[in-house]
Amino acid sequence: MLQSRSSIKTSFINNYKICIIRIFKILQKKKMERLSLVANQLSGKGKSAGGIVDSSVDFYRFYDLFSQEERELAKKVRTFAETEIAPIINEYYEKATFPDVLIDAFAKSKLTSICLSKPYGEGKPPTAFIPIITELARVDASMASFFTVHAGLVMYTIEALGDEEQKKRYLPDFRDMKKLSGWGLTEPLIGSDASNLGTTATKVDGGYKINGNKRWIGNANRDYLICWARDTQTNKIGAFIINVKSPGVRIEVIQHKLSLRVVQNCHITLTDVFVPDEDRLTHAKDFASTGEVLLHSRVCVCAIAVGIALGIYDNCIKYLNNRTQFGVKLVSFQLVQDKLVRMMANIQAMLLMVWRISNLYQEGKATIGMVGMAKAWCTKTGREVAALGREVLGGNGIIIDNYVMKGFADMEAVHTYEGTYDINTLVAGRELTGKAAFKAGK
Repeated sequence: MLQSRSSIKTSFINNYKICIIRIFKILQKKKMERLSLVANQLSGKGKSAGGIVDSSVDFYRFYDLFSQEERELAKKVRTFAETEIAPIINEYYEKATFPDVLIDAFAKSKLTSICLSKPYGEGKPPTAFIPIITELARVDASMASFFTVHAGLVMYTIEALGDEEQKKRYLPDFRDMKKLSGWGLTEPLIGSDASNLGTTATKVDGGYKINGNKRWIGNANRDYLICWARDTQTNKIGAFIINVKSPGVRIEVIQHKLSLRVVQNCHITLTDVFVPDEDRLTHAKDFASTGEVLLHSRVCVCAIAVGIALGIYDNCIKYLNNRTQFGVKLVSFQLVQDKLVRMMANIQAMLLMVWRISNLYQEGKATIGMVGMAKAWCTKTGREVAALGREVLGGNGIIIDNYVMKGFADMEAVHTYEGTYDINTLVAGRELTGKAAFKAGK
């Protein structure tokens, strides 16, 4: 009995020692793997965070924040942009003409359907718009702007402010891109001070006569225009759907732009243009209605700024990995890596801000000040990304095929449209302080 107990004790001790040795070996192996990972990261040989990060959305695993459906959508749009837009867009950019050939491709992609609620669209949440805009702008900001005006401004305005008959009459053709449209708020003398519109709508038998001027209106040389005008009877601002072929409409495409050259921005002169009663948007009651639409569209503009920054970084890293100077790849130099890290840090911050503001918007919690701050900060930060990208590419940075100079120029337009940096910061400042600082001396 005593011998049996002793044998059991010895066996237990031996097994215990074996377990301890095995655990020690496992811990040693894990430690060596960890040290190896650190060494690989420091030497640039790892996979994930330690390897070459080819895409600027991968470093902080941004798409992990997206649903599987949103990730698939981003992949779909990236494929569309790279196969349909990228091969031809630079030719049109240099000529400052619009690629009509892409309209059919856009229609077949059914991307506009994602932007509408049922029964006219797929009923996707507003956050689904972000992958579309960023991936389009990654290849070309003009096409992202074209899409945002048509789907993010015009279609949304009709969906949010139109009655059922107006939705039924216009949304199917706009969704299928059989008809294209512009959104007219800005005027030659009225930009930031949009509440003081000079364009008027005078009530006449059966409708309204519209008089005034609009400027910088994208897509306005197409089929329809959403025109914001002041009702001369009520002094309130309303929205009117104008067929641009109507008598009294004169449209001139603005020439000599050095930014967003593919977008056809127009100057519009409206002289006694008749709009029937049924084409005054029913629920556009006053100027506050424009704010409802701009809250939505400025989230989209944030995404355009992010998309441009993505395109700049991704083209830079490609170039730097392929160009050799002094016997080594350009990515090997400390100054170059410093600039890349600054670009990447800015992009990650931009991505996270846009993701957050889009979710707040989806939840109905976003304010115009929140969105204004995001728009101002994202475009300001995007300008820094563009400037750094321009530096690391040297002389080749000004070649259109390297994207960076085109992205640099396009970022300048995005920085000031949909509200300048200064105005958007003041909108945010009003919410932060409770004091409006829009007018000098007030």
